[in-house]
Amino acid sequence: MAPRSGRGKSNKAKAERKRKEEKSAPTVVDVTVITPYESQLVLKGISTDMILDVKKLLAANVDTCHLTNYSLSHEVKGHRLHDRVEIVSLKPCLLKIIEEDYTEESQAVAHVRRLLDIVACTTRFSTKSRRPSPSTSQPKRSNSSRSPRTSTPATPLSR
Repeated sequence: MAPRSGRGKSNKAKAERKRKEEKSAPTVVDVTVITPYESQLVLKGISTDMILDVKKLLAANVDTCHLTNYSLSHEVKGHRLHDRVEIVSLKPCLLKIIEEDYTEESQAVAHVRRLLDIVACTTRFSTKSRRPSPSTSQPKRSNSSRSPRTSTPATPLSR
C-alpha cells in the first residue's frame, strides 16, 4: 500500500509554523483582570504565558493574594479556562475572576494556610515598637547618691 502524499505535507507545514513561533522573541502582553469586587487590574505578562502564569501573578498581587479558590473566565472562550490555555489566544485579553465554593476540606485548608502566610508576612516586616522593656529602661541607682532621679520625657520618633 502506497503512503498518502497529502498527509506528510500538512505535518511539515505544522512543523515549520512551530519553528517560526519558537524563533520569535516573546512580547509583552497586557492582561486585564476584573476582580470579584468589580475593580480592574492590568497585569504584565509575556506572549508565552498561560493561565497558570496569570494565576501566579494574581497570587503575588496585593489586591488578589487572598483569593484561593477561583476560576478565570473569558467572554469568548467561556467559563473555567484550563490552566494550559495560552494568553495570546485570548483576544481581547480580558479575564474575569469567578469565585467558587469550597467543596472539599482540602480547599478550605489551603485557603486558611494562604491567609496565615499573608498574616505572617505582614507582621514579620512591620515596624517594631520603640519602647524599651521596663527592666532596661531604668538606670540602676547607686546607694551613694540620695538625690531624686530626674527623667526627661520620651519624644516620639519622627519619620
